[in-house]
Amino acid sequence: MKGFAQRPKTVREVAKQSSSLEEFGLLLREWIHEVTRGDISNRPALKRAIDEAPRKLKNKFNEGEVADAYLSAYAEWIADQAGVERPPWVQKKSVCLESPWFSDNARSSLLIDTPASFRQRGVFTIPENVVRLRRGRPRVSPEQKREKARIRDQRYRAKIREKLKKFKELEQAGLI
Repeated sequence: MKGFAQRPKTVREVAKQSSSLEEFGLLLREWIHEVTRGDISNRPALKRAIDEAPRKLKNKFNEGEVADAYLSAYAEWIADQAGVERPPWVQKKSVCLESPWFSDNARSSLLIDTPASFRQRGVFTIPENVVRLRRGRPRVSPEQKREKARIRDQRYRAKIREKLKKFKELEQAGLI
């Protein structure tokens, strides 16, 4: 298996980088790690992470239809957990399995505990809860902070120049 260039930030990137069901599982775990511990800490960021439709994996590798159904179910489930609108691409019937797929041999418990978004697609598993929204402002990168500071500094300097210009005009008019 090849090494990953970078951790996927969206479900679309998970599908794009996957070339086998095993690799899909590893990339999905990497994406979950990105969501739970990375920069995705608010509803808009979470929505962006699931909004773009991933490429179909059905014809890309063996059991690709399982990966398609799993990804669709996971995106719908996350949207429901976060209280955001479901992405339109998850509504397609082409992402439902013809015969059920079970993540392990505990079939009876999976039949009971699997969330509806997975069950209706024929995928029986217990997904990891990735919705951990934080209160307050979303995290920003150091580059974003520097850019904001640069813009704020430009505005401040422009205000000072304007005040100095008015002061000089008042001084020249003899009002000061």
